[in-house]
Amino acid sequence: MSDQQHNDLSYYMRRLVDHVPSMLAYWDKDLRCRFANKAYKVWFGLTPEQIIGIRMEELLGPRLFALNESYIRGALAGQEQLFERIVPGPDGVQRHSLANYLPDIVDGQVQGFLVQVTEITRLKETEAALRASEAFLDQTGRMASVGGWEVDLRTNAVKWSDQVCRIYDLPPGYQPTREEARQFVDPEAREWLLAKVASGTQSGKPWEAEVPVITAKGRRIWLRCFCEVEFKDGQAVRMFGAVQDITELRSREAELRQEQSLRRRIEQQVVELDRLLKERSEMLDVLAHEVRQPLNNASAAMQSAKASLTGLQDMAAAQRVDRAQKVMNQVMANIDNTLAVAALLAQSAPITRQDTDIDTLIGVVVADMPADERERIQIERLTSTRTASMDMSLMRLALRNLLANALKFSPPDEKVTIQISDSDAPLALIIDVVDHGPGVASDIRPHLFERGAHTHQQPQTGHGLGLYIVRRVMELHGGQVGLVDRETPGTTMRLSIIQAPGS
Repeated sequence: MSDQQHNDLSYYMRRLVDHVPSMLAYWDKDLRCRFANKAYKVWFGLTPEQIIGIRMEELLGPRLFALNESYIRGALAGQEQLFERIVPGPDGVQRHSLANYLPDIVDGQVQGFLVQVTEITRLKETEAALRASEAFLDQTGRMASVGGWEVDLRTNAVKWSDQVCRIYDLPPGYQPTREEARQFVDPEAREWLLAKVASGTQSGKPWEAEVPVITAKGRRIWLRCFCEVEFKDGQAVRMFGAVQDITELRSREAELRQEQSLRRRIEQQVVELDRLLKERSEMLDVLAHEVRQPLNNASAAMQSAKASLTGLQDMAAAQRVDRAQKVMNQVMANIDNTLAVAALLAQSAPITRQDTDIDTLIGVVVADMPADERERIQIERLTSTRTASMDMSLMRLALRNLLANALKFSPPDEKVTIQISDSDAPLALIIDVVDHGPGVASDIRPHLFERGAHTHQQPQTGHGLGLYIVRRVMELHGGQVGLVDRETPGTTMRLSIIQAPGS
Protein backbone atom coordinates (compact mmCIF):
# COMPACT_ATOMS: atom_id res chain seq x y z
CA MET A 1 0.00 0.00 0.00
CA SER A 2 1.45 3.39 -1.01
CA ASP A 3 1.84 6.24 1.43
CA GLN A 4 -0.88 8.10 -0.45
CA GLN A 5 -3.29 5.18 -0.11
CA HIS A 6 -2.42 4.79 3.56
CA ASN A 7 -3.03 8.46 4.22
CA ASP A 8 -6.32 8.31 2.34
CA LEU A 9 -7.40 5.30 4.40
CA SER A 10 -6.44 7.02 7.63
CA TYR A 11 -8.42 10.06 6.55
CA TYR A 12 -11.52 8.09 5.75
CA MET A 13 -11.22 6.03 8.94
CA ARG A 14 -10.93 9.24 10.95
CA ARG A 15 -13.97 10.66 9.20
CA LEU A 16 -15.88 7.46 9.87
CA VAL A 17 -14.93 7.40 13.54
CA ASP A 18 -15.90 11.04 13.94
CA HIS A 19 -19.41 10.22 12.76
CA VAL A 20 -19.86 7.36 15.26
CA PRO A 21 -22.27 8.53 18.03
CA SER A 22 -20.25 6.76 20.71
CA MET A 23 -17.32 8.52 22.35
CA LEU A 24 -14.02 6.89 21.32
CA ALA A 25 -10.54 7.60 22.69
CA TYR A 26 -7.21 5.88 23.10
CA TRP A 27 -5.15 6.23 26.27
CA ASP A 28 -1.57 5.00 26.61
CA LYS A 29 -0.22 3.25 29.66
CA ASP A 30 0.89 6.61 31.08
CA LEU A 31 -2.75 7.67 30.89
CA ARG A 32 -2.22 10.30 28.22
CA CYS A 33 -4.79 10.73 25.44
CA ARG A 34 -3.40 9.76 22.03
CA PHE A 35 -6.66 9.86 20.05
CA ALA A 36 -10.24 11.09 20.51
CA ASN A 37 -13.12 11.23 18.05
CA LYS A 38 -15.42 14.19 17.58
CA ALA A 39 -18.06 12.95 20.06
CA TYR A 40 -15.40 12.62 22.77
CA LYS A 41 -14.12 16.13 22.14
CA VAL A 42 -17.61 17.65 22.08
CA TRP A 43 -18.54 15.90 25.31
CA PHE A 44 -15.63 17.48 27.16
CA GLY A 45 -15.79 20.73 25.19
CA LEU A 46 -12.14 20.66 24.07
CA THR A 47 -10.38 21.25 20.75
CA PRO A 48 -8.18 18.54 19.21
CA GLU A 49 -5.12 20.48 20.27
CA GLN A 50 -6.38 20.63 23.87
CA ILE A 51 -7.35 16.98 24.24
CA ILE A 52 -4.41 15.19 22.58
CA GLY A 53 -1.72 14.58 25.17
CA ILE A 54 -3.90 15.56 28.14
CA ARG A 55 -3.65 13.32 31.18
CA MET A 56 -6.79 11.39 32.12
CA GLU A 57 -6.92 12.69 35.69
CA GLU A 58 -6.81 16.25 34.40
CA LEU A 59 -9.58 15.56 31.86
CA LEU A 60 -11.92 13.70 34.20
CA GLY A 61 -11.22 15.70 37.31
CA PRO A 62 -10.37 14.22 40.74
CA ARG A 63 -13.91 12.99 41.59
CA LEU A 64 -14.68 11.22 38.29
CA PHE A 65 -11.14 9.86 38.01
CA ALA A 66 -11.44 8.35 41.50
CA LEU A 67 -14.72 6.70 40.53
CA ASN A 68 -13.11 5.15 37.41
CA GLU A 69 -9.72 4.33 38.90
CA SER A 70 -10.46 0.67 39.61
CA TYR A 71 -11.62 0.15 36.00
CA ILE A 72 -8.51 1.96 34.68
CA ARG A 73 -6.25 -0.34 36.69
CA GLY A 74 -8.18 -3.35 35.45
CA ALA A 75 -7.72 -2.26 31.82
CA LEU A 76 -3.99 -1.65 32.36
CA ALA A 77 -3.83 -5.17 33.83
CA GLY A 78 -5.17 -6.52 30.55
CA GLN A 79 -8.80 -7.06 31.61
CA GLU A 80 -11.74 -5.68 29.66
CA GLN A 81 -13.91 -3.38 31.78
CA LEU A 82 -17.62 -2.75 31.20
CA PHE A 83 -19.60 -0.52 33.54
CA GLU A 84 -22.36 2.07 33.74
CA ARG A 85 -21.92 5.57 35.04
CA ILE A 86 -24.03 8.72 35.50
CA VAL A 87 -21.96 11.75 34.50
CA PRO A 88 -22.78 15.35 33.61
CA GLY A 89 -22.87 16.02 29.86
CA PRO A 90 -21.51 19.09 28.14
CA ASP A 91 -24.74 20.90 28.98
CA GLY A 92 -24.43 20.02 32.67
CA VAL A 93 -27.35 17.55 32.58
CA GLN A 94 -26.75 14.22 34.29
CA ARG A 95 -26.68 11.43 31.72
CA HIS A 96 -26.46 7.64 31.84
CA SER A 97 -23.49 6.18 29.98
CA LEU A 98 -22.14 2.71 29.27
CA ALA A 99 -18.31 2.61 29.27
CA ASN A 100 -16.09 -0.12 27.81
CA TYR A 101 -12.31 -0.15 28.43
CA LEU A 102 -10.57 -2.50 25.91
CA PRO A 103 -6.87 -3.23 26.69
CA ASP A 104 -4.38 -2.81 23.78
CA ILE A 105 -2.02 -5.76 24.16
CA VAL A 106 1.06 -6.17 21.91
CA ASP A 107 3.44 -9.17 22.43
CA GLY A 108 1.79 -9.76 25.78
CA GLN A 109 2.40 -6.21 26.96
CA VAL A 110 -0.39 -3.68 27.59
CA GLN A 111 0.36 -0.56 25.56
CA GLY A 112 -2.78 1.30 26.60
CA PHE A 113 -6.54 0.89 26.24
CA LEU A 114 -9.39 2.00 24.01
CA VAL A 115 -12.29 3.81 25.67
CA GLN A 116 -15.79 3.55 24.21
CA VAL A 117 -18.55 5.46 25.97
CA THR A 118 -22.14 5.27 24.73
CA GLU A 119 -24.90 7.44 26.14
CA ILE A 120 -27.84 5.25 27.23
CA THR A 121 -30.01 7.88 28.89
CA ARG A 122 -32.99 7.20 26.61
CA LEU A 123 -32.54 3.46 27.02
CA LYS A 124 -32.60 3.87 30.80
CA GLU A 125 -35.67 6.08 30.62
CA THR A 126 -37.38 3.50 28.42
CA GLU A 127 -36.42 0.72 30.82
CA ALA A 128 -37.70 2.76 33.79
CA ALA A 129 -40.96 3.49 31.97
CA LEU A 130 -41.28 -0.19 31.08
CA ARG A 131 -40.67 -1.23 34.68
CA ALA A 132 -43.19 1.35 35.89
CA SER A 133 -45.71 0.09 33.33
CA GLU A 134 -45.09 -3.52 34.33
CA ALA A 135 -45.40 -2.59 38.01
CA PHE A 136 -48.65 -0.75 37.28
CA LEU A 137 -50.03 -3.68 35.31
CA ASP A 138 -48.95 -6.09 38.03
CA GLN A 139 -50.57 -3.96 40.73
CA THR A 140 -53.73 -3.59 38.64
CA GLY A 141 -53.74 -7.34 38.00
CA ARG A 142 -53.41 -8.02 41.72
CA MET A 143 -56.26 -5.65 42.57
CA ALA A 144 -58.56 -7.06 39.87
CA SER A 145 -57.17 -10.59 40.24
CA VAL A 146 -56.52 -10.67 36.48
CA GLY A 147 -53.55 -12.31 34.78
CA GLY A 148 -52.43 -12.93 31.21
CA TRP A 149 -51.45 -16.15 29.46
CA GLU A 150 -50.49 -17.50 26.03
CA VAL A 151 -49.88 -20.85 24.34
CA ASP A 152 -47.61 -21.35 21.31
CA LEU A 153 -49.64 -23.88 19.29
CA ARG A 154 -46.56 -24.89 17.28
CA THR A 155 -44.43 -25.82 20.30
CA ASN A 156 -47.15 -26.16 23.00
CA ALA A 157 -45.07 -23.79 25.17
CA VAL A 158 -47.19 -22.11 27.85
CA LYS A 159 -46.50 -18.70 29.35
CA TRP A 160 -48.25 -17.39 32.44
CA SER A 161 -47.96 -13.93 33.98
CA ASP A 162 -47.01 -13.69 37.65
CA GLN A 163 -50.62 -12.94 38.58
CA VAL A 164 -51.85 -16.13 36.91
CA CYS A 165 -49.27 -18.02 38.97
CA ARG A 166 -50.56 -16.36 42.14
CA ILE A 167 -54.15 -17.26 41.23
CA TYR A 168 -53.11 -20.90 40.85
CA ASP A 169 -51.15 -20.79 44.16
CA LEU A 170 -47.85 -21.15 42.30
CA PRO A 171 -44.66 -19.07 42.71
CA PRO A 172 -44.34 -16.09 40.31
CA GLY A 173 -42.42 -17.04 37.18
CA TYR A 174 -43.66 -20.62 37.13
CA GLN A 175 -44.34 -21.85 33.58
CA PRO A 176 -46.31 -25.12 33.34
CA THR A 177 -46.51 -27.51 30.44
CA ARG A 178 -49.73 -27.44 28.46
CA GLU A 179 -50.76 -30.81 29.88
CA GLU A 180 -50.02 -29.61 33.42
CA ALA A 181 -52.15 -26.51 32.82
CA ARG A 182 -55.04 -28.73 31.72
CA GLN A 183 -54.78 -30.79 34.89
CA PHE A 184 -55.65 -27.76 37.02
CA VAL A 185 -59.14 -27.69 35.48
CA ASP A 186 -61.79 -29.44 37.58
CA PRO A 187 -62.18 -32.98 36.13
CA GLU A 188 -65.93 -32.48 35.72
CA ALA A 189 -65.35 -29.49 33.41
CA ARG A 190 -62.16 -30.64 31.64
CA GLU A 191 -63.70 -32.30 28.58
CA TRP A 192 -66.15 -29.45 28.12
CA LEU A 193 -63.32 -26.87 28.21
CA LEU A 194 -61.14 -28.88 25.78
CA ALA A 195 -64.05 -28.98 23.33
CA LYS A 196 -64.52 -25.22 23.67
CA VAL A 197 -60.78 -24.60 23.06
CA ALA A 198 -60.85 -26.85 19.98
CA SER A 199 -63.94 -25.10 18.63
CA GLY A 200 -62.43 -21.66 19.20
CA THR A 201 -59.13 -22.67 17.57
CA GLN A 202 -60.95 -23.97 14.52
CA SER A 203 -63.33 -21.02 14.11
CA GLY A 204 -60.88 -18.31 15.16
CA LYS A 205 -63.62 -16.52 17.09
CA PRO A 206 -62.80 -15.06 20.53
CA TRP A 207 -64.57 -16.75 23.42
CA GLU A 208 -64.96 -16.54 27.17
CA ALA A 209 -66.12 -19.00 29.80
CA GLU A 210 -66.37 -19.52 33.56
CA VAL A 211 -64.29 -22.51 34.57
CA PRO A 212 -63.86 -24.35 37.91
CA VAL A 213 -60.19 -24.87 38.78
CA ILE A 214 -58.31 -26.77 41.50
CA THR A 215 -55.21 -24.77 42.52
CA ALA A 216 -51.82 -26.18 43.48
CA LYS A 217 -52.90 -25.95 47.13
CA GLY A 218 -56.16 -27.80 46.47
CA ARG A 219 -58.44 -24.76 46.62
CA ARG A 220 -61.47 -24.92 44.34
CA ILE A 221 -61.90 -21.55 42.64
CA TRP A 222 -63.77 -20.14 39.67
CA LEU A 223 -62.03 -18.36 36.79
CA ARG A 224 -63.45 -16.26 33.99
CA CYS A 225 -61.32 -17.09 30.94
CA PHE A 226 -60.92 -14.88 27.86
CA CYS A 227 -59.27 -16.32 24.73
CA GLU A 228 -58.30 -15.12 21.26
CA VAL A 229 -56.50 -17.05 18.51
CA GLU A 230 -53.73 -15.71 16.26
CA PHE A 231 -53.44 -17.08 12.73
CA LYS A 232 -50.50 -17.06 10.33
CA ASP A 233 -50.82 -18.25 6.74
CA GLY A 234 -54.25 -19.62 7.58
CA GLN A 235 -52.95 -21.70 10.52
CA ALA A 236 -53.63 -21.10 14.21
CA VAL A 237 -50.22 -20.41 15.76
CA ARG A 238 -51.01 -18.84 19.13
CA MET A 239 -53.74 -18.65 21.76
CA PHE A 240 -53.64 -15.81 24.24
CA GLY A 241 -55.93 -14.16 26.71
CA ALA A 242 -56.59 -13.49 30.38
CA VAL A 243 -58.07 -15.14 33.44
CA GLN A 244 -59.82 -13.49 36.37
CA ASP A 245 -60.52 -15.04 39.75
CA ILE A 246 -64.31 -14.64 40.22
CA THR A 247 -64.69 -17.00 43.19
CA GLU A 248 -65.80 -14.23 45.55
CA LEU A 249 -68.08 -12.76 42.89
CA ARG A 250 -69.80 -16.10 42.32
CA SER A 251 -70.12 -16.56 46.08
CA ARG A 252 -71.78 -13.16 46.37
CA GLU A 253 -74.05 -13.94 43.43
CA ALA A 254 -75.06 -17.20 45.13
CA GLU A 255 -75.73 -15.32 48.37
CA LEU A 256 -77.77 -12.75 46.44
CA ARG A 257 -79.83 -15.49 44.77
CA GLN A 258 -80.38 -17.10 48.16
CA GLU A 259 -81.37 -13.74 49.63
CA GLN A 260 -83.78 -13.08 46.76
CA SER A 261 -85.28 -16.52 47.18
CA LEU A 262 -85.66 -15.91 50.91
CA ARG A 263 -87.23 -12.50 50.21
CA ARG A 264 -89.74 -14.11 47.84
CA ARG A 265 -90.63 -16.69 50.48
CA ILE A 266 -91.02 -13.95 53.08
CA GLU A 267 -93.22 -11.94 50.72
CA GLN A 268 -95.36 -15.02 50.14
CA GLN A 269 -95.55 -15.57 53.90
CA VAL A 270 -96.55 -11.92 54.40
CA VAL A 271 -99.33 -12.32 51.85
CA GLU A 272 -100.49 -15.48 53.60
CA LEU A 273 -100.20 -13.80 57.00
CA ASP A 274 -102.27 -10.86 55.74
CA ARG A 275 -104.90 -13.31 54.56
CA LEU A 276 -104.91 -15.08 57.93
CA LEU A 277 -105.05 -11.75 59.79
CA LYS A 278 -107.99 -10.69 57.65
CA GLU A 279 -109.73 -13.97 58.40
CA ARG A 280 -108.97 -13.54 62.10
CA SER A 281 -110.31 -9.98 62.05
CA GLU A 282 -113.51 -11.16 60.39
CA MET A 283 -113.86 -13.96 62.95
CA LEU A 284 -113.30 -11.50 65.79
CA ASP A 285 -115.99 -9.24 64.35
CA VAL A 286 -118.34 -12.20 64.23
CA LEU A 287 -117.36 -13.16 67.79
CA ALA A 288 -117.87 -9.62 69.02
CA HIS A 289 -121.35 -9.50 67.48
CA GLU A 290 -122.45 -13.03 68.30
CA VAL A 291 -121.21 -12.93 71.90
CA ARG A 292 -121.50 -9.32 73.00
CA GLN A 293 -124.97 -8.71 71.58
CA PRO A 294 -126.63 -11.52 73.58
CA LEU A 295 -124.72 -10.36 76.68
CA ASN A 296 -125.93 -6.80 76.15
CA ASN A 297 -129.49 -8.08 75.77
CA ALA A 298 -129.11 -10.17 78.92
CA SER A 299 -127.70 -7.19 80.84
CA ALA A 300 -130.62 -5.02 79.73
CA ALA A 301 -133.08 -7.74 80.78
CA MET A 302 -131.44 -7.99 84.20
CA GLN A 303 -131.62 -4.22 84.61
CA SER A 304 -135.33 -4.36 83.84
CA ALA A 305 -135.85 -7.32 86.17
CA LYS A 306 -134.04 -5.52 88.97
CA ALA A 307 -136.26 -2.47 88.55
CA SER A 308 -139.38 -4.62 88.60
CA LEU A 309 -138.29 -6.56 91.69
CA THR A 310 -137.40 -3.34 93.46
CA GLY A 311 -140.91 -2.03 92.66
CA LEU A 312 -142.42 -5.20 94.11
CA GLN A 313 -140.32 -4.74 97.25
CA ASP A 314 -138.59 -8.10 96.65
CA MET A 315 -135.22 -6.81 97.75
CA ALA A 316 -133.57 -10.23 98.17
CA ALA A 317 -134.34 -11.18 94.57
CA ALA A 318 -133.31 -7.70 93.38
CA GLN A 319 -129.92 -8.11 95.11
CA ARG A 320 -129.35 -11.48 93.46
CA VAL A 321 -130.16 -9.98 90.05
CA ASP A 322 -127.81 -7.07 90.85
CA ARG A 323 -124.96 -9.47 91.67
CA ALA A 324 -125.64 -11.40 88.47
CA GLN A 325 -125.60 -8.17 86.48
CA LYS A 326 -122.22 -7.20 88.00
CA VAL A 327 -120.82 -10.59 87.02
CA MET A 328 -122.25 -10.05 83.55
CA ASN A 329 -120.58 -6.63 83.36
CA GLN A 330 -117.22 -8.15 84.42
CA VAL A 331 -117.56 -10.83 81.74
CA MET A 332 -118.31 -8.18 79.12
CA ALA A 333 -115.31 -6.11 80.26
CA ASN A 334 -113.04 -9.17 79.98
CA ILE A 335 -114.39 -9.90 76.51
CA ASP A 336 -113.81 -6.27 75.47
CA ASN A 337 -110.19 -6.42 76.69
CA THR A 338 -109.53 -9.74 75.00
CA LEU A 339 -110.98 -8.54 71.72
CA ALA A 340 -109.00 -5.31 72.02
CA VAL A 341 -105.68 -7.15 72.40
CA ALA A 342 -106.50 -9.48 69.53
CA ALA A 343 -108.08 -7.04 67.09
CA LEU A 344 -106.88 -3.50 67.84
CA LEU A 345 -103.57 -3.49 69.69
CA ALA A 346 -101.76 -6.09 67.57
CA GLN A 347 -101.91 -3.72 64.59
CA SER A 348 -98.67 -2.46 63.04
CA ALA A 349 -100.21 0.42 61.08
CA PRO A 350 -100.31 3.88 62.71
CA ILE A 351 -103.50 4.73 64.57
CA THR A 352 -105.99 7.22 63.14
CA ARG A 353 -106.02 10.31 65.36
CA GLN A 354 -108.87 12.80 65.28
CA ASP A 355 -109.66 16.02 67.10
CA THR A 356 -111.77 14.71 70.00
CA ASP A 357 -113.93 16.59 72.50
CA ILE A 358 -112.47 15.82 75.93
CA ASP A 359 -115.73 16.16 77.85
CA THR A 360 -117.45 13.80 75.43
CA LEU A 361 -114.69 11.22 76.01
CA ILE A 362 -115.05 11.52 79.79
CA GLY A 363 -118.86 11.32 79.58
CA VAL A 364 -118.79 8.15 77.48
CA VAL A 365 -116.27 6.48 79.84
CA VAL A 366 -118.37 7.36 82.91
CA ALA A 367 -121.47 5.99 81.17
CA ASP A 368 -119.59 2.71 80.62
CA MET A 369 -119.46 2.21 84.41
CA PRO A 370 -122.27 0.47 86.33
CA ALA A 371 -125.14 2.86 87.10
CA ASP A 372 -124.77 2.55 90.87
CA GLU A 373 -121.03 3.41 90.64
CA ARG A 374 -121.31 6.56 88.53
CA GLU A 375 -122.23 8.84 91.45
CA ARG A 376 -118.84 8.04 93.04
CA ILE A 377 -117.00 9.57 90.07
CA GLN A 378 -116.09 13.26 90.22
CA ILE A 379 -114.44 15.34 87.47
CA GLU A 380 -111.84 18.05 88.13
CA ARG A 381 -110.84 20.34 85.29
CA LEU A 382 -107.51 22.16 85.65
CA THR A 383 -107.33 23.30 82.02
CA SER A 384 -109.60 25.12 79.62
CA THR A 385 -108.51 22.91 76.72
CA ARG A 386 -111.63 21.50 75.06
CA THR A 387 -110.24 19.10 72.41
CA ALA A 388 -107.21 16.86 71.88
CA SER A 389 -105.85 14.67 69.09
CA MET A 390 -106.39 10.93 69.72
CA ASP A 391 -108.05 7.70 68.61
CA MET A 392 -111.19 8.02 70.75
CA SER A 393 -112.16 4.31 70.66
CA LEU A 394 -108.74 3.26 71.96
CA MET A 395 -108.50 6.05 74.52
CA ARG A 396 -112.02 5.20 75.75
CA LEU A 397 -110.86 1.60 76.32
CA ALA A 398 -107.70 2.70 78.21
CA LEU A 399 -109.45 5.24 80.45
CA ARG A 400 -112.34 2.81 81.13
CA ASN A 401 -109.88 0.18 82.39
CA LEU A 402 -108.19 2.68 84.74
CA LEU A 403 -111.53 3.96 86.05
CA ALA A 404 -112.92 0.43 86.57
CA ASN A 405 -109.80 -0.49 88.58
CA ALA A 406 -110.06 2.66 90.68
CA LEU A 407 -113.73 2.01 91.50
CA LYS A 408 -113.00 -1.63 92.29
CA PHE A 409 -110.22 -1.01 94.79
CA SER A 410 -111.45 2.20 96.44
CA PRO A 411 -113.62 1.88 99.55
CA PRO A 412 -117.36 1.98 98.60
CA ASP A 413 -117.88 5.31 100.35
CA GLU A 414 -114.86 7.02 98.73
CA LYS A 415 -114.87 9.13 95.59
CA VAL A 416 -112.78 8.38 92.49
CA THR A 417 -111.50 11.49 90.71
CA ILE A 418 -110.78 12.07 87.02
CA GLN A 419 -108.48 15.09 86.85
CA ILE A 420 -107.87 16.82 83.49
CA SER A 421 -104.83 19.08 82.92
CA ASP A 422 -102.20 19.73 80.28
CA SER A 423 -98.48 20.35 79.85
CA ASP A 424 -96.37 22.49 77.52
CA ALA A 425 -93.13 20.50 77.45
CA PRO A 426 -93.96 18.20 75.90
CA LEU A 427 -97.30 19.42 74.58
CA ALA A 428 -99.72 16.87 76.03
CA LEU A 429 -103.15 16.28 77.53
CA ILE A 430 -102.87 14.84 81.07
CA ILE A 431 -105.61 12.66 82.54
CA ASP A 432 -105.15 11.44 86.14
CA VAL A 433 -107.38 8.78 87.72
CA VAL A 434 -107.15 9.07 91.53
CA ASP A 435 -108.49 6.51 93.99
CA HIS A 436 -108.24 6.02 97.78
CA GLY A 437 -107.49 2.30 97.77
CA PRO A 438 -104.58 0.40 99.35
CA GLY A 439 -102.08 1.54 96.69
CA VAL A 440 -99.59 -0.57 94.69
CA ALA A 441 -96.90 -2.57 96.45
CA SER A 442 -93.29 -1.68 95.54
CA ASP A 443 -92.48 -5.18 94.25
CA ILE A 444 -95.40 -5.01 91.80
CA ARG A 445 -94.58 -1.58 90.34
CA PRO A 446 -91.81 -2.66 87.87
CA HIS A 447 -94.20 -5.15 86.21
CA LEU A 448 -97.47 -3.27 86.69
CA PHE A 449 -98.17 -2.67 82.97
CA GLU A 450 -97.04 -6.06 81.70
CA ARG A 451 -99.44 -8.68 80.42
CA GLY A 452 -100.75 -10.84 83.27
CA ALA A 453 -99.94 -8.27 85.97
CA HIS A 454 -102.53 -7.19 88.57
CA THR A 455 -102.81 -3.87 90.33
CA HIS A 456 -102.88 -5.15 93.92
CA GLN A 457 -101.77 -8.18 95.90
CA GLN A 458 -105.27 -9.42 96.55
CA PRO A 459 -106.47 -12.67 94.83
CA GLN A 460 -107.34 -11.80 91.24
CA THR A 461 -109.44 -13.25 88.46
CA GLY A 462 -108.99 -12.75 84.70
CA HIS A 463 -105.85 -12.61 82.58
CA GLY A 464 -104.45 -9.29 83.72
CA LEU A 465 -104.98 -7.55 80.38
CA GLY A 466 -106.41 -4.25 81.64
CA LEU A 467 -103.23 -2.30 82.41
CA TYR A 468 -101.33 -3.97 79.55
CA ILE A 469 -104.00 -2.62 77.18
CA VAL A 470 -103.60 0.85 78.72
CA ARG A 471 -99.85 0.76 78.09
CA ARG A 472 -100.27 -0.38 74.46
CA VAL A 473 -102.87 2.31 73.77
CA MET A 474 -100.49 4.98 75.07
CA GLU A 475 -97.59 3.55 73.06
CA LEU A 476 -99.68 3.74 69.90
CA HIS A 477 -100.33 7.40 70.74
CA GLY A 478 -96.65 8.08 71.37
CA GLY A 479 -97.46 8.81 75.01
CA GLN A 480 -97.19 6.92 78.28
CA VAL A 481 -98.98 5.72 81.39
CA GLY A 482 -97.46 5.72 84.83
CA LEU A 483 -97.95 5.94 88.56
CA VAL A 484 -97.81 9.35 90.21
CA ASP A 485 -96.44 9.42 93.75
CA ARG A 486 -98.55 11.55 96.10
CA GLU A 487 -98.55 12.15 99.83
CA THR A 488 -102.20 11.10 100.24
CA PRO A 489 -103.12 7.39 100.40
CA GLY A 490 -104.34 5.65 97.32
CA THR A 491 -103.21 5.33 93.70
CA THR A 492 -102.93 7.91 90.93
CA MET A 493 -102.62 6.62 87.35
CA ARG A 494 -101.59 9.25 84.78
CA LEU A 495 -102.20 9.19 81.03
CA SER A 496 -99.95 11.57 79.03
CA ILE A 497 -101.42 11.94 75.54
CA ILE A 498 -98.75 13.60 73.42
CA GLN A 499 -100.10 16.17 70.95
CA ALA A 500 -98.45 16.58 67.57
CA PRO A 501 -97.47 20.17 66.61
CA GLY A 502 -100.52 21.96 65.36
CA SER A 503 -102.98 19.45 66.93
